[in-house]
Amino acid sequence: MIKISTKLMVVDNSGAKLAKCIKLMGKQKISTVGNLILVTLFKFIHSKKVKKRTIYLGLIVGISYWTTRIDGSYIKFFSNRLLVFNKSYKFLGTRVYGVILKEIRLKSIKDKNYRKFFQKIISYSSLIV
Repeated sequence: MIKISTKLMVVDNSGAKLAKCIKLMGKQKISTVGNLILVTLFKFIHSKKVKKRTIYLGLIVGISYWTTRIDGSYIKFFSNRLLVFNKSYKFLGTRVYGVILKEIRLKSIKDKNYRKFFQKIISYSSLIV
């Protein structure tokens, strides 16, 4: 469950290490896996693609709260995790570290506007749980 001012760990190789949520996209008060949020960066590598004082989009990949699936199973991560996009929904990294939940694939099927952006993320990941 991600709220405003929640710190999230970035799990791609864009150069960002730690991000902070500044706004939730949509009318919801809490974001979960597969939602887009606006983030600003706390820790990052200076020689990479990301810059200071810039607002980026973040796709939530995992949360440190129990996620319930339709079949009755529960999944929980040790930390809140996200991927970094620019304002035109272009993925800034070329690799995704760790696993991605299959709820992201389900949300890409429902939301046709972001389908091609999410499909690229799914192909970059090494494991889908």
